[in-house]
Amino acid sequence: MAGAPEVSAPLLEEGPWIEIIQGMESLYADLASAQTVAERKNDELLRAKAFADNVIRSMVNSLVVTDRGSVITTANDACCQLLGYPNGALVGRPLEAIFLEGTNPLRRGSEFWNRCRTRGSAQGLETDLKTQGGEKIPVTLNVSVMRDPTGDIVGTVLVATDLREMKRLLLEARAAAAAEREQAAERAKAYRELKALQARLIQSEKMSSLGRMAASVAHEINNPLGAIVVYSHLLLETTSEDFPGRRNLEKIVREATRCRDIVRGLLDFARPGPGARLAADLNAIVHAAHDLLRGQPPFRDIEVALDLSPTPLEVACDSSQIQQAFTNLLVNAAEAISGPGTISIRSWLDASRRTAAVSFADSGCGIAPENLERVFEPFFTTKQEGHGTGLGLAIVYGIIERHGGTIKVDSRPGDGTTFTVCLPVKGAEEALV
Repeated sequence: MAGAPEVSAPLLEEGPWIEIIQGMESLYADLASAQTVAERKNDELLRAKAFADNVIRSMVNSLVVTDRGSVITTANDACCQLLGYPNGALVGRPLEAIFLEGTNPLRRGSEFWNRCRTRGSAQGLETDLKTQGGEKIPVTLNVSVMRDPTGDIVGTVLVATDLREMKRLLLEARAAAAAEREQAAERAKAYRELKALQARLIQSEKMSSLGRMAASVAHEINNPLGAIVVYSHLLLETTSEDFPGRRNLEKIVREATRCRDIVRGLLDFARPGPGARLAADLNAIVHAAHDLLRGQPPFRDIEVALDLSPTPLEVACDSSQIQQAFTNLLVNAAEAISGPGTISIRSWLDASRRTAAVSFADSGCGIAPENLERVFEPFFTTKQEGHGTGLGLAIVYGIIERHGGTIKVDSRPGDGTTFTVCLPVKGAEEALV
């Protein structure tokens, strides 16, 4: 229309666009903030992974991680070094690869696996790992299972400790302990031998002192004592039974006879040494001593059981003195029994010690422990007063010692007593002295 003003196109409203732009700017800011947080979290995860890897690599013990299929997913440097594999070479291998054939303790259904599955872990299993070269390495194994949020097992973690050094130290400790025990036993044996030698020396000194005294005293009193015994017997024979002093006279005869026996014992004890040493069979000497005493009153109710060596036991000795020693031992046994009983005589050859042994075991009353060490002392006796001189066993000891032998006694009250004599065996060329 002519003369009318010109109208321009309608302008777009600016409000909605401004809101959109502002929203996008806010979104960009949120994205930038989220990216910053993500980058920080990623850095933290990388640092945590690096730290965990460093810890695993630095472990002294061997670490193995498997998945749910028992395939190795991680094996630290210590494990690879222990088993002789390059780093990372165990990853992807089945767990059975590090165990000897048929010995995998984590095989499904095994006792150790069931313990791990029910408890979540198991410790202290001693087993063996296998190196790449097939060598067996003893270890102690601790195992834990890994589970997902639903509780299903997704893998296992194994930590193995090498036991070779510990076992080596243990073997050394055991060897040292065994050596110490052996040395202690040797020291104890040496101490016992020293004590025995000391006791023998003391006993020998006692014997020597008594022997010197006996030699000087016995000869001085033997003649007058013999006269007392003879004339007291003659006087007793000529005295009537109703004589008032007969009992006193009988006591004189009895005590004088006892004194004579003591002097005889002193003379036997004081002998300077054995006579001619000739080859003699100990079995024959045992028979001679037994035959001499058989039928005498103390032996009438006693059974003498002989268990002698089937072969002769030849020693170089003065057979009369050895027979006297055996006779004294038999008489001593009979007096210990004092009634019915048994004396067992056994002989044998101890080839390792080159000795011939004879034991005399009686079923008598036995000897009290406090008296065992004194039985060979001169004048020591447990018999009633007036019964015995206390020189019998001392004489036996002196005879055996002068022949280079030993005598020992074993006894317990009520269980009888056993005397064992050991004499050195001589060769045929050494038999004559």
